[in-house]
Amino acid sequence: MNILGVEIKKGFAAVVAGGETSGGEVNVLRSALKVIAADSGASFLRRCGIVPSVLVGDFDSCDRELVEDFRSRGVEVIELMRDKDKTDTEVALDLLLDEGFDTAVVLGALGGGRPEHALGNLFLIEKYSRCGMDVILWSERTRIFGILAPPGRSGGSAGRKFWGNPGDWVSLFPVTSRVEGVTTSGLKFGLSGATLSRGSTLGVSNEMVSEEASCSITGGFLLVVVTGKEFR
Repeated sequence: MNILGVEIKKGFAAVVAGGETSGGEVNVLRSALKVIAADSGASFLRRCGIVPSVLVGDFDSCDRELVEDFRSRGVEVIELMRDKDKTDTEVALDLLLDEGFDTAVVLGALGGGRPEHALGNLFLIEKYSRCGMDVILWSERTRIFGILAPPGRSGGSAGRKFWGNPGDWVSLFPVTSRVEGVTTSGLKFGLSGATLSRGSTLGVSNEMVSEEASCSITGGFLLVVVTGKEFR
């Protein structure tokens, strides 16, 4: 088990967005190889006493004094036009992709007063997975990650392990129209070679029965949401 509770290839970088944070993210940030603040995510970092490597955004929701304070501490500040084709979080993830990171953890990706940003962040998981970078949305209670099947009809499978406590909720959401060969272990309601169709709630609200579980697929792209029943 690692600090993220999700199997990853190696080290990870972190992006702090402007959604809800609770303080449990600090240990994740301290383990990150690089930290990028996306606009108002900088406010959370200041409260935690953490200085990012990069601060990026149009700064419509970030105090200018904070921007200049981080700049004076040697933080690279990338100021974007307010009228643009990408969110600040997506621009931050592009920076990490260009630097060759295999895994990016987004904190503050959910909640807050802008549900459209949370939805946008969910769809970014598939985009970057297909570009070779694993994106995980992480909060103290919830982890959301993707599984991308091998291309074509290779006959292979892709999967990953994750960790939690017995009773934690696990939900599987097909992003592509169909996700095939869904096989799970460590869950109350197991699947073996199942097909999940987008729009069905068949995969919602399963439960972990041990501290380790896994899911694999042979076709499509699947989102996995793990939510702890209690804060840990």
